[in-house]
Amino acid sequence: STKTETVMKSEHPVALTLDANITALHMTNIIPKLSGKLVSAPLTVGQEVKAGDVVVQVDAAPYQQSVVAAEAQLAAAYVPSQPEEASGGDGSQRAKLDVWYQMGAISKVEYNQMMARSGASAPSAAAQPAADSGQIAQLQQSVQAARDMLGNATIYSPIDGRVTAVNDNPSIAVAGNVLATIQQITPLVATFAVPEDYIRALTDAKGKGSITVTVLAASGETEIGELTYLATEKDNATGAYMAKVTFNNTKNLFVPGEFYHVRLSTPQVVEQITVPKTAIRTKDSGDFVYIVKDDGLVDAKAVLTGDEENGRVIILD
Repeated sequence: STKTETVMKSEHPVALTLDANITALHMTNIIPKLSGKLVSAPLTVGQEVKAGDVVVQVDAAPYQQSVVAAEAQLAAAYVPSQPEEASGGDGSQRAKLDVWYQMGAISKVEYNQMMARSGASAPSAAAQPAADSGQIAQLQQSVQAARDMLGNATIYSPIDGRVTAVNDNPSIAVAGNVLATIQQITPLVATFAVPEDYIRALTDAKGKGSITVTVLAASGETEIGELTYLATEKDNATGAYMAKVTFNNTKNLFVPGEFYHVRLSTPQVVEQITVPKTAIRTKDSGDFVYIVKDDGLVDAKAVLTGDEENGRVIILD
């Protein structure tokens, strides 16, 4: 004959082991601002990078040519106001420095240093614009835009991390398209849902600092974590109370994007339902128990199971 049992609640300390999705605390997408062939080695999934490393170097030759052409156009828009002096090439050199300074190609300090090295003892022939101010401004903007584009040919990693995704063609940069994703490997964040019956106890325990949090790797090794977020209201989209644990991945046990177990424990007690372990059945959609309804008919009831103790399993939800 089949045994039945009337289910009742009893108080037990909170000890929850829940499925959690692990994500990086910080991540970044490498998005080139210009297109071109890469002259650097293509990024590969699993590659470790450090903040400040050059991760992408686009062929800069066409962009360097653009800078040279833009600077030449701007230089052509300036002419010396006086003929060259008869002091060898000094007058020509000083006029050239004036043009570069007017263009913004050299700073005032560089200008003075180069003038001193040229042996100039008198003011040079000032470079005067041969074009109108509107044209000059437009040419100056073209020079700056060309320099900015050249600067964008090199991309540095803003964080320490690991390459977790790359474009199908990692040897070509396409402006505006994600070339690769870099995720920080430590610290990490575990996100999971907490059953409603445990929210109040965990909130109280969090305020008292009496929660122990561990994140379990597949190998059985663990990392200590901190409960950094616990929702007080149900998420309308999921119907769950979301929580987050932040932890260091110092032993490199965890991979962002995968699922692991998080265990929360506290002496705080909660009324919980327990059933004999033999009552738990499992199918593809998860655990369930058979219940006897008021009319005597048997039905299946899906359950979220927790820890087992003395042959009985806690029903979390």
